[in-house]
Amino acid sequence: MFMTSKEKRHCQPCNQETSHVVVLVRKESAFAGDEKQSTKEFIAGLIKGWAVGPFLAEMDDFERHLICECCGQKTVED
Repeated sequence: MFMTSKEKRHCQPCNQETSHVVVLVRKESAFAGDEKQSTKEFIAGLIKGWAVGPFLAEMDDFERHLICECCGQKTVED
């Protein structure tokens, strides 16, 4: 699952402010491959949501991929 948007950012290779496509990509689960993955994800999400709030807990599960529309340079922000 991913979501996209656009924003203006400075691009190092282009050396100017250009339009970038921002793609939010869900990080791989820390419990991937575990036999009780869904139970552990639920408990971890419940604790994170309670501790920092549901919005911040959900945003922690995404990486921002910025792609320059001029040169195609891709940058990943955690």
